[in-house]
Amino acid sequence: MSNNAPNAPLPRNPAIAARVKEGIRNGVTVQTIFASIQDLQDAPGSLHTFYKLYRKDMEDARFSIVSAIGNKVVDQAINGDPKDGVTFKSQELYLRTQGGWTPKETLETRELGSEADEEESAINALLIALGKADDSGS
Repeated sequence: MSNNAPNAPLPRNPAIAARVKEGIRNGVTVQTIFASIQDLQDAPGSLHTFYKLYRKDMEDARFSIVSAIGNKVVDQAINGDPKDGVTFKSQELYLRTQGGWTPKETLETRELGSEADEEESAINALLIALGKADDSGS
């Protein structure tokens, strides 16, 4: 706990900041990081104060992680082997998240029948439209 006067603001502790950055870089939850720093000097007693003092450290650590991973994805998308499935996945991920691309599934439906049936049906429809046949098929 702090040796400061009772109403003095809690100082930012560089050892806590380092633990926060390390935890975020390693995928540790904020709750777990908060619990792990409680034995350190000037540890905040509430999550609100913890965020107030160490939010920038969390954001900096997340930035470096996203930047490093993003760099790998973009490099793979641009320079990867087009025959490699990972390259396609990198390209797709980038286009979805940065290019606004959404794959659309197209469903084509057809009636089952032979080509001859389709041609006969088209000829009959044409004859009916020309007035050369009636709807009864005669």
